[in-house]
Amino acid sequence: MAKLALSLPKRGRWQVAEQSQGIPVARPQATTSSFWTAVWSIVWKDLRIEQHTRQTLSVMLMFSLVVVVMFNFALSTDLDAARQVSTGLLWATIILAGTLGLNRSLSIERENQTIDALLIAPVDRRGIYLAKVISVTIFTLLLEVALVFIFTIFFNKPFWQPAALLVLFLGTIGYVAAGVLVTSMTIQTRSREVLLPILLLPIVLPLILPAAIATAEIVSLQPQMDTVNSSISLIAAYDLAILAVGFFSYPFLVES
Repeated sequence: MAKLALSLPKRGRWQVAEQSQGIPVARPQATTSSFWTAVWSIVWKDLRIEQHTRQTLSVMLMFSLVVVVMFNFALSTDLDAARQVSTGLLWATIILAGTLGLNRSLSIERENQTIDALLIAPVDRRGIYLAKVISVTIFTLLLEVALVFIFTIFFNKPFWQPAALLVLFLGTIGYVAAGVLVTSMTIQTRSREVLLPILLLPIVLPLILPAAIATAEIVSLQPQMDTVNSSISLIAAYDLAILAVGFFSYPFLVES
């Protein structure tokens, strides 16, 4: 924990921000370069931890495989019905597996007291939020690469199309941005495994609905591009809104 705090950048001007019981408390005013250096340092730390432990990706992948195989055997007698529900099944798998990944990723931070080291270090709290969004997004996108391959084979749907991949990418960003924010709120509670899906799913519902609609239209035989374009616009607007909310509220959230 001490090594992590020392390894993070300490450049930037310091100024006295407040006084607590007559003792001045200094806070860093980070420059742009030090901000992004801190972000990529935290992302690299998360990737190295996953490389050694393989706990987050393995849990997400195994859960996804079980869900896909179970539904494939359950609907094997009706291939048309399986293809019709494949889009909804894809997004349901991403949501549930992503929830497991979010919970596990930030639980590691709490168990190893890494989050305490990050809060002690002179790092902008918004950089911590952005770094966690990037690292969990990378894990989720790696999972989706495998899911696109699996769903294309099992359900014979062209999920590999660029437009479908764009929807998956944009939907993942918004989902993870909201998930990191909610997970940071519940990580200190004893019932965090229960609270996370209860709080997160209603928040991401405005994102998942247009994402599922757009994906279903793209992989259909005669896609309605007006519906696809409007759905992508809604997804992009949600991404910008939730990133802005998380970017400005995360410092107050972790301080509490």
